[in-house]
Amino acid sequence: MAAKKTFTKRDLAERLHQRFGFSVRSMYRFVEAILEEIKVALERGEEVKIVHFGTFRVHKRKPRRGINPRTGESIIISGGKTVLFRPSPTLKAFLHAER
Repeated sequence: MAAKKTFTKRDLAERLHQRFGFSVRSMYRFVEAILEEIKVALERGEEVKIVHFGTFRVHKRKPRRGINPRTGESIIISGGKTVLFRPSPTLKAFLHAER
């Protein structure tokens, strides 16, 4: 079974280069700038909504009980932050469409 290919920032920059004709290097910097702006907005606690794509938001996890698999001992797993992504209805429909 073949491994799935990962689509990278470099791949995105090359696709933008093909579409718009700017250099791959400038398109890579463009992709980096967009991702940096998304990251900064999330750090400020803002939701990032990209119409027809989806919404990114920071979710705070509460501490919870767990079990150490090696010892079977009960432990407390500390809370933290994670990023949640909710796809838009348009993206969901696109992904579920048969091709």
